[in-house]
Amino acid sequence: MIRDELHATFFRAALLIINVAGEVILYFPAALLLGVIIGSLVVGHLDRTQIYVHIATLVTTATASVLVVVAETCIDGVLLIDWPFIDFLVLCGFEAATEIPVEKSSDDGSKLNATANPDTEALSVDPIHKRAYQSPSRGRALTVLGWALGALGLLLAIICHPLYDALVSDFPLWVHPLLGFVFLVPSFLLWNVGNVLLQRGRRNSHRIIPSLEELTGERYLLYLRPFAIDSAMALPPDEAPGWITRSPFELPGTHEEFLVRHFRGLGRIVAIGQPGELLPALGAERGYLPVDNWKDTVSKLIQGAHAVIMMAAPGPGTAWEFTEALRTATPTRLLLLVYGEGIYHAFREDAADEYAARSSAEPDVNWPPLPQLPDIPPPAPYAKGIRWDFPFEGILSFDNQWRPQFTRFLPTVPRIRHVWTIRRLARRELDPILGPLSRLPPAPPLP
Repeated sequence: MIRDELHATFFRAALLIINVAGEVILYFPAALLLGVIIGSLVVGHLDRTQIYVHIATLVTTATASVLVVVAETCIDGVLLIDWPFIDFLVLCGFEAATEIPVEKSSDDGSKLNATANPDTEALSVDPIHKRAYQSPSRGRALTVLGWALGALGLLLAIICHPLYDALVSDFPLWVHPLLGFVFLVPSFLLWNVGNVLLQRGRRNSHRIIPSLEELTGERYLLYLRPFAIDSAMALPPDEAPGWITRSPFELPGTHEEFLVRHFRGLGRIVAIGQPGELLPALGAERGYLPVDNWKDTVSKLIQGAHAVIMMAAPGPGTAWEFTEALRTATPTRLLLLVYGEGIYHAFREDAADEYAARSSAEPDVNWPPLPQLPDIPPPAPYAKGIRWDFPFEGILSFDNQWRPQFTRFLPTVPRIRHVWTIRRLARRELDPILGPLSRLPPAPPLP
């Protein structure tokens, strides 16, 4: 009798292990991978070799999943497949694959979205729209509507499974996966439309500096970059790798908001707005300048800034701003943000060319020597955690003699963590930069 009970207990435990293995190891990866393949084919992210590898992995996991389902059906006598959950994973994989990432640079230094062509910084400007136009009332309305649609999409996702269970018995087997999509797709659409409206509402409410003269007497940090990268920096960062403890709430907002968040404690973060944009990007406060008369104002802003945070990316305007910072700023107040080796190398070439041109054209200026910007050092060896392939490589800072020092950013993340871990690690990695910056004396007032 005891032996029979032990055999029954062992049999139930074996069935439980098969169920968990089938769902966690087989069903879930196969469903996610199917969504990733479909999404990647739609947007063209994968080359032929990658497609073949993904299809081979999908066939393997799908075959194993079918074998497990057949075994469970033979044992239980009932075919039970959680189609709503599988459909949900397919949609998640599709959504992840169709997001446009901030690309890391290739060896030719041509990535980070539109930065491939430095001349794209000289954007055409509609003479009717030379400044961003905001409507706070529209922003509040869009924010409320976005939250409402997101909540409705979440509610539909929650009641999807009970509705599916109530109706599925009235349909043939081949309709079951389609029925799951019928319930899930509206909730996905409502959720994503709600997110878009929330972003639009936030941009309508984001602060615009009506006149840059109001910065007189203020402690501010000046964020300089080629306008061509704004679209890439307006995207949300990819999730950090990890096990089941990873979360999309670890890095909320956009790439620019991620940067601004860490420097905000030192003062207002201000930037020159892109000419012709209808709404400001989220992150730094935007002020707007005339298209053909901006250099004098930017030079004054560089001189009066507590720190100048500059994207090390190619572009004629950025190269001029770098040489102007060499001419007018204190070395310890200049920081270069490095995103990808190729982009950084292209910036070095642009900066050297601009320095040579300006120093020969303006011989009466007491130019400091051009700093020898170093190569990006390899990441330090790591013994634990998961390497994080984040596009932000690190920060170049300078001492009083323009000697550069490269501070790498967060090469690894722990496998098991909570939602605040990444933010705490990011602060720890940037402390060697933020600490000395916070102790700098006040910058001279705006000229």
